[in-house]
Amino acid sequence: MDLKRILLLGIVLIFSFSAQAQRRLWDGEYNRLGLQAGANYFNIVTNDLEVQPKVSWTAGFTTRASFYENWQFVYGINFYDFKLDIDGREKVELTSPIEAIEYNMIGVQGNFFASYKLIDHYLSVEAGPVLQVNGKLDARQDKELWFVGNTNVNAIDIEKISPFNVNLALGLSGGMETVKFWAQYQYGLNNMLKGLEDEGLEEKDAGMSNLEGHMSMIAAGITMFL
Repeated sequence: MDLKRILLLGIVLIFSFSAQAQRRLWDGEYNRLGLQAGANYFNIVTNDLEVQPKVSWTAGFTTRASFYENWQFVYGINFYDFKLDIDGREKVELTSPIEAIEYNMIGVQGNFFASYKLIDHYLSVEAGPVLQVNGKLDARQDKELWFVGNTNVNAIDIEKISPFNVNLALGLSGGMETVKFWAQYQYGLNNMLKGLEDEGLEEKDAGMSNLEGHMSMIAAGITMFL
């Protein structure tokens, strides 16, 4: 899925849920739309590639709505720029030094969390599912023909990872009613590298079959509620 389609999907989802997020405030209960931004530390947990996680940005929209007593629902749409490095080498000879191949990926996530207020509106714990739609894992243009690890597979050959992923998230948020800081951990339930099964990697290198990897991400940021 290309960047334009990802952005279009995100915009459609934003308008669909933001129309339901008009502010209502009574007796400490509310349903409020917020704008949030932060940083993410993205990784793919795998034994098949040497991956180094990196930091990049995230931004989006979220709604926090009262449900029952200390329980709330948190749902939203967030855009992510994911970055990581994978070890590789410029030449096919194994004596060629190992260096980092930089990869970048754009994604959109929709989340629906259950949130429990530990200290009124000041501190909450939340958890729930995340549906992620992402583009290709794009290798840096001048390193597309480098070789991945000690294999005969080029960096560009492993770009088409799974475009749809399901994650579980656990996090904390704290602050005031209008401003909250948050931190979150996500882990992917499905094999993020499954999309590479149709790329014929084993024809180039027998060791590049049945690849398996799961997304792992730490994210943190600030939310401003309208």
